[in-house]
Amino acid sequence: MFPGVDPSTVRQLLLQHTFSPLVSIHSTHSADALFQSECQSASTSVLQVFRPYGNNAKYGIPNQGYKITNTQLVTRTYGSFPVRFEPSLSELLTVHHQADDKLRGLFSLSSLELLMKHRASDQAQAPENLYTSMFRKVITSNRIVSFDTLNHPVAQLFVIDAATDSVESLRSAIVEFRNFNFPRYFQTADLLVHVIVLYDTRTTDENSVAPMLAAIRSTLSVSASTIPMFQACSENVRMSKVENATVEEDVQRISMPEDEYLTLPKTLDSTLRSKLHEFISRTLVPHMERKIRLWDDSVLAPKKSITGRFFSVSRKIFNANESADQHLAGSYNHTGNYYYRSSPEQSIRKLADWSLMLKDFKYAYSTYDLIKKDYTNDKAWLYVAAAQEMCIISLLLAQTQPLASDVMPQVPSRNTLRKIRHDIIEPYIDNLTYTFKSRFNVTTYAIKTYLVVAELLLNMSVMFNLSHWWADLIERYFLTCMAEIDAYLASSDSPHVSRAILYERLGYSTARAVFVPDGYRDAVETMQTVSAGETKKSFSSETEKTETTSVSESTKSDEYINQNKLPCEADTSFKGLTRKRKSALWYILSMREWLLLNNNRQIERLLRSIEEKYDISSNTANWYDREDLILAHIKARSQIPVVSND
Repeated sequence: MFPGVDPSTVRQLLLQHTFSPLVSIHSTHSADALFQSECQSASTSVLQVFRPYGNNAKYGIPNQGYKITNTQLVTRTYGSFPVRFEPSLSELLTVHHQADDKLRGLFSLSSLELLMKHRASDQAQAPENLYTSMFRKVITSNRIVSFDTLNHPVAQLFVIDAATDSVESLRSAIVEFRNFNFPRYFQTADLLVHVIVLYDTRTTDENSVAPMLAAIRSTLSVSASTIPMFQACSENVRMSKVENATVEEDVQRISMPEDEYLTLPKTLDSTLRSKLHEFISRTLVPHMERKIRLWDDSVLAPKKSITGRFFSVSRKIFNANESADQHLAGSYNHTGNYYYRSSPEQSIRKLADWSLMLKDFKYAYSTYDLIKKDYTNDKAWLYVAAAQEMCIISLLLAQTQPLASDVMPQVPSRNTLRKIRHDIIEPYIDNLTYTFKSRFNVTTYAIKTYLVVAELLLNMSVMFNLSHWWADLIERYFLTCMAEIDAYLASSDSPHVSRAILYERLGYSTARAVFVPDGYRDAVETMQTVSAGETKKSFSSETEKTETTSVSESTKSDEYINQNKLPCEADTSFKGLTRKRKSALWYILSMREWLLLNNNRQIERLLRSIEEKYDISSNTANWYDREDLILAHIKARSQIPVVSND
């Protein structure tokens, strides 16, 4: 009844588009040409083909499983493990890093507004998917920054053609990659370098490629695998080109219309699914596990020890009067706002980020909380803000993580909830948004934080029936996010699509707020699935039947029956325990924005969400249908018939 995507789905989007390993791809011209010939498209590249397969929840193999072992040596199996395939590392750094080294925003709010306006007017776009699209664009980014390593590639893939590319040319490409002028905060020693060799099955076989694989492994000391091409097949499949695309990439597609899908032979599709699953499960995940154990033993454990703490304090005391040039490699560069690549602070931040990617949320939270104190001592405000953001996110993810595949997490105690809200979320949000907005003028980072935290709180609220803890905070963060976007777009006189979308999400989140004990939630949810007209009609018929029976019985017993007594509504027992009327208000405000945008399709869709509180079948004599109120204008636009007041 209430349109909107379930918060658990939004949580999965977050893990897929933000907190998943980033794999950069370098492909040769010959490798691109093979896929162009296979897909019969001159503009196809290896990156375009690989990108959708990173979403292995959608493009996986049957009965797939990814075994992940955490720092406590506990192994869990997950049905999917998404990765993000992106352009080569040198290309990412060249595009995003400007000459002045000034911190840029995550995306352009004007571009986001333009993209959402285009999708709202697109008849092929499902109208209920607008918030999902907006949220996905806000959290999707491949921008490499110093203060977090979530977008630092975990692996570098080199894709070559066995027929035209040689081991020597591959060696030159790897040497050129390693000699690139990387930023001082970026550590290349942690990268997994992997080579994928493509071969044409019409002219060669896997045994012929085996010597080349052996030479790559022995002479270059990197892992390698193969993918066969041009296998006989008469069936094709369509794959999306826009999977995990950023705002800027989608805006470019608006100005240069092209097909959003590419066509692959079904055999190649099956091969790519199995080969990439093999790469992730056998190479990528074990590499990350080894690095995490190494950092935990060599960097984090000494820092937690008494000796490590004493050394840290003494170093700060005795180096207090030294110049910045005399500081150790682990010191903070205040001019460039970064820690050196080999510093413990940078390694521990990467340890926390990689643990989060491997879904070890509790360990990630404790690591973020530990390193945050060092960042504060060094006055590395960007690092502090980013660590505080990840403390909140990892903590909320840990609270809603199932204990097993069929075991739901335990409901947090009141003391835990009190600490999460008053000691962590509220003060951290205030501090990090001040840093992003006032110290560095990057409002988009704050907007992303507001949306992500609000959605995770909504997921926790729905999962554990904790509306009384989080409803006001969720509403506050959505409204603050809306205010930040409005402030940026204030120079534009046109109505904002983003405001309409956020009002709709507010309506959905408010409708999910149920202030009743767990034992009564089923009754409320059952009522939400029944439209207002049907509820009132069925209840009125029951009332009339009861009154008729009462009158016939009273005639026999001569008891008095008040014929003017008003029948009670169906939801009397839950009055004041839900927020449906307030939810209807948010939906009406959303429809007002769509009214200004002349988008009747969205208005007609949202009208159904308020029918439980307002009669939308006709213009009645009720107060909310007065001509000077917004609902009357909305009904007029929707051409709803007028009912006489007589």
